[in-house]
Amino acid sequence: MRLGKLLVYFETSPALHLLRARNAPFVIDFLDRQFKQNGRIAIPHSDLLAGLIGYLEELRETYPDVLGGKPDAYISDWCSRDTRWLQRFLEAGRDEPVYQLTPHTEDVFNFLDRVLDQDLGFVGTESRLKLVIETLSDLVVGSSDDPETRLSHLREERDKLQAEIEQIEKDGQIAKYQPAQIRERFSTAVSLLRQLQGDFRAVEDSFRDITTQVQQRQIGGQQTRGKILEFALDAEDLLKQEDQGVSFYEFVRLILSPSQTERLEKIIREVRRIPELAQQQDGLDSVRNMITLLQREAEKVMRTNQRLSATLRRLLDVRAHAERQRIAKLLRDIQVLAADYAGAPDSTEIGICLDLQMAIDLPFRRTFWVEPPRFASVDLSGYEPDADERRTAFQQLAGMKRLNWQEMRDRIHHMLAIENAPTLGELLTVHPAEAGVIEVIGYIQIAAEDGHLIEPGGTETVVLTSESTSASSIVVTIPRVTFVPERRNGHAK
Repeated sequence: MRLGKLLVYFETSPALHLLRARNAPFVIDFLDRQFKQNGRIAIPHSDLLAGLIGYLEELRETYPDVLGGKPDAYISDWCSRDTRWLQRFLEAGRDEPVYQLTPHTEDVFNFLDRVLDQDLGFVGTESRLKLVIETLSDLVVGSSDDPETRLSHLREERDKLQAEIEQIEKDGQIAKYQPAQIRERFSTAVSLLRQLQGDFRAVEDSFRDITTQVQQRQIGGQQTRGKILEFALDAEDLLKQEDQGVSFYEFVRLILSPSQTERLEKIIREVRRIPELAQQQDGLDSVRNMITLLQREAEKVMRTNQRLSATLRRLLDVRAHAERQRIAKLLRDIQVLAADYAGAPDSTEIGICLDLQMAIDLPFRRTFWVEPPRFASVDLSGYEPDADERRTAFQQLAGMKRLNWQEMRDRIHHMLAIENAPTLGELLTVHPAEAGVIEVIGYIQIAAEDGHLIEPGGTETVVLTSESTSASSIVVTIPRVTFVPERRNGHAK
């Protein structure tokens, strides 16, 4: 059985494919620079392409015969099903693909770190043996439900600590690690940290695989929503109960805990002060950024899990489900028709019917979804209001003018009666804003509610006269607003 697994692995593994690739050293070096050395989890297409162009130009000076193709072609090839060295996906709020390393590429980095150990210069055997012994000892104690076993372990630890305290109090000397032992233990910690960073891709792939299966079952239309929901929930529960899932969620609880984060930050500051590690700059850089990097890794995996939740919410939406069912039926009908015509390729009955009477009304007016703004919380528990400030605020509030929405809409109708498509600036020229900037914002609110045209990319400048003196005015730049008749904006009454 072991030989069979080896044969399959050597035949199908993307990690081995990368190691065997003709330009493997250069591909690995480029990906390591872009992702690992820069501490980045995901990179937009434009950034990765620019980095590859610069890397190829650098290579041509010393290796002119290496990677002579087009940069775009290389990136596409690294994401293909045959290679699977990079994963390409879309993120909300971006208009270009984003790339991250796959678990297979992470395996290659872990393997090369262990074999070459380039950054730290050696492999720590003594520290690793000690770690194994401590882990096994902790396993024996932690897996036992015998109170005496636990008490015996605690008493041994207490006696060791007490003996060390008494020894220090007696002669003031402590047993300190030798420089080689310090560097060896630091090497082990950095190696484990790098392996940990690669483990996130496997957890994320598990969540993504469940989401993909749910979507495939939806598209197929062969199962009820209840069956698909049952599959998704069972798969997610199973993942959380498996060793990988249990370990990941415990990790998230630890890395996002303020007390644990504070303790880890203190340890990192003290580690960076150790003089024996002054030459281990790459390892110190990895440790210094580990909290931020691990938190970003955990949050990214959780966002993948949130996409599964969003898929399930859409599944439960009745209207969305009906639309998916309709699309699935249309696709099946198309497949049936295609199969019917497959035997008659010369048929003249195949064609397309165009509805030329259908009117198209600005199909690009609908904007893409954007994440709602997030407002920073302000702690006012210790705030003590000033009497003068309070009086001034109330005076300003009392001095604000009330907006007459019906009158403002009447002004818009008046402008539409004399102009074909007036802008907000033209309206304010005929009907100056009496309430200042707040009235301008009111017109924009009416335009949004009544279906008039608002161009976020276009702007218009209007001049508002101050109430205090006609000589004083302010210039305001606003989105370009164009008012259209009701029969076009869909609000005819």
